[in-house]
Amino acid sequence: MSPPLHVIFWRHAEAEDLDASPGNEAELQRALTRQGRRDASRMAAWIKAHVPKPWAVCASPAVRARQTAMTLVDYPGEEARLAPGRNVEELLAVIASHQDTHTALILCGHQPTLGSAALRWLAGCEQPLSIRKGGLIWVAERQREGASNRILRASLSPDLLD
Repeated sequence: MSPPLHVIFWRHAEAEDLDASPGNEAELQRALTRQGRRDASRMAAWIKAHVPKPWAVCASPAVRARQTAMTLVDYPGEEARLAPGRNVEELLAVIASHQDTHTALILCGHQPTLGSAALRWLAGCEQPLSIRKGGLIWVAERQREGASNRILRASLSPDLLD
């Protein structure tokens, strides 16, 4: 039996508001707010204490997602398939490309794709699911008797870490 794959769907923390429409360069440059940096650091500490290693950490090319991921590791992998406006299939393809390489895959991205991908990965459901800013959904996948079994390990938002 192979070790379980742990997939963490981590939404970027609170970012500054800019007058930018989705898909343009200014939208990708939004940085974390002071509260966002605090929430991301607290969530990263929780991840470090609970999620088994080794990790692969992939982040959207958006500044806010990279800043969130950098509270966990110095150099997260930049993954274009996690960018704002990408679709669920692209995000799930990131998981498929890391399936046999690490114990845990941490994906730092955006709503609404991240939540919908988490629900599809966990339950095969084609419904929207919201993840709070800075929050995460942790799903473990085990292979038993030739079948894949996915288990919800945690769903957590920064306000629960007080």
